[in-house]
Amino acid sequence: MAEPEGFDLHAAWLRRAEKDNKSFIEALAVRLEQSLPEHVQVERRKDSLFSRQMHVQKITVRTGGDCYILENSQGGIIVSQVKEVRGIVLGSREVELSDWLKNLDVELQNLSGHSSQAAGALRQFLMN
Repeated sequence: MAEPEGFDLHAAWLRRAEKDNKSFIEALAVRLEQSLPEHVQVERRKDSLFSRQMHVQKITVRTGGDCYILENSQGGIIVSQVKEVRGIVLGSREVELSDWLKNLDVELQNLSGHSSQAAGALRQFLMN
């Protein structure tokens, strides 16, 4: 059974994502970019040909052998976890957003130094 803090954190993740997908993705991208610039790639796209507004299309977080991908599609958020070895994809699976966030949190905790700060930043972002 999850600890109370873990339960509260996971509930906060879901509330925040369900409230406003677009804002959630934008804020998550900024937090991850600032905390893990060497592990995070964010792809942004213009809303239209002449628009100056850009929005996050895809967030990719590489943590050693795992790659966490969040895509902002017309139908909503699509998240997947990919197993990579030297750039070769060994397997990919779509997961629920709550599981993706939980697994990413665990991976960030496992990374040392700078990345543990990112896990803290992710928790703080989701709990606010």
